[in-house]
Amino acid sequence: MIRWGCAWLASCAVFAASMCPAAAQTAPSHEIMTLMTADGVQLPAVLSYPASGFNANAPVIVHIPDGPGLSPLDASSPARFVADALALKGYGNLSLETRLSTSYPFSRFDETVTDIKAAVDALAGRGAARIVLAGHGLGSLEAARYLVETGDPRVRGLIHFAPSQDLADAWRAEVGDEKYWQTVDSASRAVNEGDRTFVNLGGGLIFTPPTFLDWYGPTAKTSLTANLASIDQPMLLIAGEDDPAVPKGRLQELKAIAFLSQAVTTKTYPGVGHNLKPVRDELVKDAVAWLTGLGLGTVPEITTELVDVTAEDGVPLSGVLYHPAAAPDPSKPAFILVHGWTSDIMRSTAHWLAVRLAQRGYTALSIRHRGSGFRGAVTGKLEDTPKDIRAWLGLLDKRGSRNVVGVGHSAGNLWLSYYLAQTHDPRIKALVYLAPQRDLPQHARTAMGEDLYARTVLEAQEAVRDGEGGTHLIDAPFPRAIYDDDARQPMFISAPQSGFTYYYADAFLSYWGPNSKAVHTDLIKNVDLPLLALGGSRDPFMQGAYLIKFTEAAGPKASYIFYGGPDGAPHSFEGFERRVTDDILAWIGKTL
Repeated sequence: MIRWGCAWLASCAVFAASMCPAAAQTAPSHEIMTLMTADGVQLPAVLSYPASGFNANAPVIVHIPDGPGLSPLDASSPARFVADALALKGYGNLSLETRLSTSYPFSRFDETVTDIKAAVDALAGRGAARIVLAGHGLGSLEAARYLVETGDPRVRGLIHFAPSQDLADAWRAEVGDEKYWQTVDSASRAVNEGDRTFVNLGGGLIFTPPTFLDWYGPTAKTSLTANLASIDQPMLLIAGEDDPAVPKGRLQELKAIAFLSQAVTTKTYPGVGHNLKPVRDELVKDAVAWLTGLGLGTVPEITTELVDVTAEDGVPLSGVLYHPAAAPDPSKPAFILVHGWTSDIMRSTAHWLAVRLAQRGYTALSIRHRGSGFRGAVTGKLEDTPKDIRAWLGLLDKRGSRNVVGVGHSAGNLWLSYYLAQTHDPRIKALVYLAPQRDLPQHARTAMGEDLYARTVLEAQEAVRDGEGGTHLIDAPFPRAIYDDDARQPMFISAPQSGFTYYYADAFLSYWGPNSKAVHTDLIKNVDLPLLALGGSRDPFMQGAYLIKFTEAAGPKASYIFYGGPDGAPHSFEGFERRVTDDILAWIGKTL
């Protein structure tokens, strides 16, 4: 049996959006970063990415090296050679030097959780939304512990290169019970007496008494087996068949323990030990295949452009134009994306869907209008929205995009329907509606009750008559929850809570009043275009029954997709971004 100590030894930057084909470069670009942890410790890290720049839209892998005192600069470490190889394939990589490297033998195990969080936070703060942790040897244990402690939803998966042993159990099995407990007792006495002597494990490994107990003591949290049992992210377990720190059957044992994980994949390489560099090419190929299977493949470079137009009545409007960095295919339609109430283009479907459409080769324009944001919701009127949409279509027209798909989320699709019912603009060839907006006057009447609704309408009408339509605030609650259900598309939410109105008087009447044009099922009957409506079973604002009603009102060219079941889509479609994009483009491919 090998000594445990030897087994362990064996075992904020500027970002730019880009991706470079592997064949176009022979070496990645590197930056040395300094991260600041939540407890004020500075940590170095290496950022590796394609020569043309860091692509925040692509997956980013955080690499944690093996063992105490080891560096991500070591050429034999996956934190170096895997990171460089993945960078050549278009991935971003951050190779972290944790406190176990910089402060060994004084660092405690859970300090690495703080260290990894600093790395994930730094990447997320610069726009990276798809992060994977990869640890070699002891680094795999540190990565696993991070997920157990934080449950961080930003981390999409975990790669274990030569997964760690269960530290206390492994060292106890190596040295025997008697020596193990003698060392534990000696370290415990030293802690109680303030003795600063080191605990020498041999093989170049020493610890202070407190850190020995933290890593090897009977209550230590350093069992990879125990930690994996609490992780639900997908995992890839990789090891050499001749690695003494990963005995035969260990990967299958860990796979069985990780029963909460969405998926666990194992891979072994014959004739290879703890140093995996001899099989670098095959290892990287397998890692890329695993990442791609999770939807974490690399993505093309896109260009994000801030654009401005002026509506016909002089109102200035701003937007964001997303398109492929390469010349867009003129045969493909462009998309105009209209966000919903109280939302805006940088924090809504209008952003995440536009990015994904551009990555797939389409031009996507996310527009602001006079109804954007909470202030716009309070003051905006339905009758003004056509001026804004018309101005934005003019910009696409000037850019050469004359075949346009209108995409609206929630109230955004109401605005598109109103525009098209008024103009029948021939530039818009098809519509995609996420969570179609309801018929607002009837919704308000039902939710408020006839008496409260009538009194609120009268209050708004009097304010408008007195010249206070744009200053008199209507703040009337919706005391009744509105819940539509249909056995064909059952919902999996508790009854929606009551809502509220919060508009100035003229805006209230524009959307909710008895003479409002915001009767969506009537508007859509006057729009003769192919339409795809999307809904989900966890949307408290738009239930399956209304999705069916709306699609039927839209006529024979309309269809819908419902993401149902107990884990169906919410109103934001969070967690369904990839499926939504795929479904939209599949429908466009058949329709246009």
